[in-house]
Amino acid sequence: MQRIEAKQIGALIGKGSKIVVAPGCGTPTTLLCAIRDHANELRGSTLYSGLLLGEYSFIAAVEAGIINYKTWHIMPPIRKLLKQGKVGFYPLRASQIPGLIEHLQPDVALIRVSPPNAAGKCNLGPSVSYSPAAINTAKCVIAEIDENLPCISGDGEISTDEIDAFIESQAPTPTYPRTHADEISRTVANNIIGILPKSPTLQIGIGAIPEALVEILGELGIGDLRFAGMATEGMADLYDKGLLSVDGPAILAAELMGGERLMRFAHDNPAVEMRDARKAINPIYLSQIERFVSINSSIEVDFTGQVNSEVVGGSQISGVGGSFDFVEAALHSPGGVRILAMTAKNARDQSDKIVPHLAAGTPVTLPRHSVDYVVTEHGVARLGFATVDERIKALSRIMVPAGCEEELQCTA
Repeated sequence: MQRIEAKQIGALIGKGSKIVVAPGCGTPTTLLCAIRDHANELRGSTLYSGLLLGEYSFIAAVEAGIINYKTWHIMPPIRKLLKQGKVGFYPLRASQIPGLIEHLQPDVALIRVSPPNAAGKCNLGPSVSYSPAAINTAKCVIAEIDENLPCISGDGEISTDEIDAFIESQAPTPTYPRTHADEISRTVANNIIGILPKSPTLQIGIGAIPEALVEILGELGIGDLRFAGMATEGMADLYDKGLLSVDGPAILAAELMGGERLMRFAHDNPAVEMRDARKAINPIYLSQIERFVSINSSIEVDFTGQVNSEVVGGSQISGVGGSFDFVEAALHSPGGVRILAMTAKNARDQSDKIVPHLAAGTPVTLPRHSVDYVVTEHGVARLGFATVDERIKALSRIMVPAGCEEELQCTA
């Protein structure tokens, strides 16, 4: 592999190229800054990525029409440009992304890796969801070498022979800040505890409720736990308390989302295994795991159980993500459970998250047959095997504190 400087990036990639960028804590920040600084040399090129961490340094070039950007996860820095039609959005499940990349046949893959070891192997560290597909299909692979990136077993190993050029990282490893678990989130999490099977494999996302759930699992000393899909810092705490399963890897992840503590925990730890989206987010594979429990959040759910996790006021604010993949896995897993966990009201404007109907044009992220339980701070509504009328009654009961149902009916 050839060492390059940032100023060479334009000549190496060229105009009109299709460029796939690694996501999350594997975001190649230095390479993206080079893209920003030499955008004119890349005119007409298109960047493709999922969730990136950092400032999206290339966005000014997208806004100016110099380069293009297409994504399957909408983050705050690009929401305005999406509404203006300057960013393209793919409404795809997480398990479909490797297939999308193979369909695109990219010219370039931009990745973040550890320095090579004595055997000439680098490691993708905390992000392997779709980077292996990009590496395997791109004509040119450019790596940002980060000496602090963890080396983790699984699909993240990459030979230096597969890397065409590299640059030394000039930026810290991207991190995702841990969310504070407030009292409402802890109440929701406590309600979830009561419907978990023994020795589950849990799929959780990021946010206050997942953080609260992991905290409470630790406080209660609930053990023999496994996790799949994503790893967060709280799982390192559970490992330290001896609460993770010791029968093989306890964490099967496509992405690690956290900070330095999570990276240190995962480095060379047999409890953690990194697999790409075709395994770690594959419902066919995950459904073979007994007692697989999907725990997803939402923006709103209607009285029939339809879930919107993407749009607020007609504006796309996230992506489809892996929620549908995970509920499919839980559906077919022996003893599996599908949970939708959320606060009863939006923190932003105190509007209800449980609504009679989704607004016209609102995408349905999860159909009404995809949820067994909806959990809020006011209780648990069982939707599995319930009629529409039974769902309406059950969901109405968890919109407000116990004893306030009559008040809800009067104001409806």
